[in-house]
Amino acid sequence: MGKFEVKKVNLYEVLADKLEEMIINDSSMFGQKLPSENELAKQFGVSRNIIREALKLLRERGLIVSRIGDGSYVSKPEPQILTNVISRMLVMYDIDANDVYEMRVMLECQACFLAAKRVTEKDLEILTQINRAMEKKQDDLEERVNLDLKFHEKIAELSGNSLLRIFVCSMNHLRKVVIKQAIQSEGGSQDGIDYHDRIIAALRSRDANLAEQVMRAHLKESLRRHQWFEAIKKNQNTPAIR
Repeated sequence: MGKFEVKKVNLYEVLADKLEEMIINDSSMFGQKLPSENELAKQFGVSRNIIREALKLLRERGLIVSRIGDGSYVSKPEPQILTNVISRMLVMYDIDANDVYEMRVMLECQACFLAAKRVTEKDLEILTQINRAMEKKQDDLEERVNLDLKFHEKIAELSGNSLLRIFVCSMNHLRKVVIKQAIQSEGGSQDGIDYHDRIIAALRSRDANLAEQVMRAHLKESLRRHQWFEAIKKNQNTPAIR
């Protein structure tokens, strides 16, 4: 007989998988408090240490959150969980920054295309309010970046495609550095705000192709400014942004 490998699985992993299956298959559990470690240990006939390790895995998977002094509650995974996985893969697979940019273009341009077909006047007002807030926060880099991310995530939400929204949100966390650098380039902050106004106008026209084109131009310009900033950091003789 040929050699074969038997994967060793720890008991807490088996239990974590079982609890995950229960959570995923019962939507009524979302937001509900899990039984205590003692109760779970009795229910599954294992030690508290096994329960503790299983719950730790569920927290890492984003399926539960722990509240100090109150216990563990079932939660829905946030896009940040996907961001963490993608971040590791970018390093381990040596994925080029241009590949990240191309994926962002595919996701966000499609989101904008779909949003143009579904956007309401109320949605346009929300996007406008976010953009005006960005103008007021230009001297607060962190808040300016967070509002920028919020603007793009809102468009992804307006696409009507829940999975597309999750991917855009997860990619947003990866591109925070790019946004910061683009904003810090000469005229970068106002340029981004102006592009957002153009995107809002395209969405208001309900012209899906135009909305996609403006978003593509915005992302291309953001990348150009990021590359300029990187070149400056490397002390290259780079001309001013025009």
